[in-house]
Amino acid sequence: MSDARSVGPRDQKSADAHQLDAIAWALFLIWIGIAVLAKIGWGWSLLGISAIILGAQATLWRKVEKVDAFSVVCGLVFLVGGTWELFGLTWPLAPVLLILLGVGMLWNAVFGARAN
Repeated sequence: MSDARSVGPRDQKSADAHQLDAIAWALFLIWIGIAVLAKIGWGWSLLGISAIILGAQATLWRKVEKVDAFSVVCGLVFLVGGTWELFGLTWPLAPVLLILLGVGMLWNAVFGARAN
């Protein structure tokens, strides 16, 4: 038996995804440091986090890698939260997001079962 393993296309994709994950975490930490030092506020901080998360997922998609749906949802929530904060909208964000989440779950439960 040999300890050396050949790296196939599937292994290379995993290595690429791992490297992208490390880069995204590094950018996240750098952005948080900049946001705290510059005191830029919650709106811009959330938009920056959203850009990092969604950018990483878009890069995975472009490389024909598996995109993490949870990360995309988190990125979109940060995007909505940052936009909400920047525009100073008066509606409370949490109840609106909970309603949308509930509607999405209800839709999936009712219409998703029919697709199977």
